Amino acid sequence: MKIAYLSSAAVPSNSAHSLQVMKMCQAMQQEGHAVTLILPPVDGKSPSADLDRMYGIKTRFEVYRVNLPPILGRRGLALALSGQAARLLPDMVYTRGIDIAWAAAARGLRTAVEIHALPAGWLGPWYLRMLARNLSVRMITISRPLEDLLRRGYPALINQPILVAPDAVDLERYRDLPSPRQARVRLGFPPERFTAGYFGSLVAGRGLEQIIDLAGRLPEVSFYILGGDPTTIDRWKRHASNRENLRWKAHVPNAELPLYQAACDALLMPYQKEVTIQGKGNTAEIMSPMKLYEYMATGRLILASDLPALRVILNENNSVLLPGDSIDSWAAVLEKARRAKAWAGSLAKQARKDVQPHTWRNRVRTIVEFARDGG
Repeated sequence: MKIAYLSSAAVPSNSAHSLQVMKMCQAMQQEGHAVTLILPPVDGKSPSADLDRMYGIKTRFEVYRVNLPPILGRRGLALALSGQAARLLPDMVYTRGIDIAWAAAARGLRTAVEIHALPAGWLGPWYLRMLARNLSVRMITISRPLEDLLRRGYPALINQPILVAPDAVDLERYRDLPSPRQARVRLGFPPERFTAGYFGSLVAGRGLEQIIDLAGRLPEVSFYILGGDPTTIDRWKRHASNRENLRWKAHVPNAELPLYQAACDALLMPYQKEVTIQGKGNTAEIMSPMKLYEYMATGRLILASDLPALRVILNENNSVLLPGDSIDSWAAVLEKARRAKAWAGSLAKQARKDVQPHTWRNRVRTIVEFARDGG
């Protein structure tokens, strides 16, 4: 199948949005489809600026950037992306933007749109209402709660097929990982110290305050927080000036991420009741974090907040689920994990087993079949 993936994401960038787009395009190409990723212009950057290393890409696909006068803004981008797609004569257009999906469908292109949150503003709901009335458009959501919200909020979707497809992981990048001690030696970390790590955004709702508190309570544990930019990290460091067992590191290329995750004995997801994307909105009930699947593939003990969105795949047999704001509970589990390595190892082993079906290629296979055959 000839697929045009239309994206508003800035590529290259450190955003989870851009990473997910690149992983999907790679998986589509690996599944035998001819993929062209069509992107906005980026001043001063090449469209092939070391994408392999930045995104952990091994299978290349075509990347094309549209020309867009800045004055046209977001609506101009949707028209430019869909116009370029029409010139390619694809079998399917795929996108995460509902405005882009509307523009593509209006050109008569078979369109599938992947929805990660309820549309915002006044124009977003209008686009979704238009898409809901178009029986040829296929909709994919990343979680069952988001599907339920869409059906309740948009009556035209009641009888429309909607595919729920959570995020996924590149399992091949997590094969043959070194032991935690071996990984720490390779990275120059203290090899003998029990290590807990957090990977991801440093915005509100991700539990950074809780990790800083844990570092104060557990001086014998090393804590690593990897993510964000140097400016954001400096702000957080001011809140943790006395935590000598807490180390910060800005984003690393995705190709290097598994080694850093492997250096941890425990991986942390202390989400709070409100979880934002780039500091906006609340996705606590509808999210499908990519790092959840990466954590499971790493084969380390997972400590996560007990949220319905995470219980889609996590349970008491493959992780420890805790109240996000109960520091005493998190500290007690980390203390137990230091002593009871067999217990921690059994949970980690089950997590790695449970994540095996959740690959990007399996996700693409399901989505393409749904989009092609209409559910």
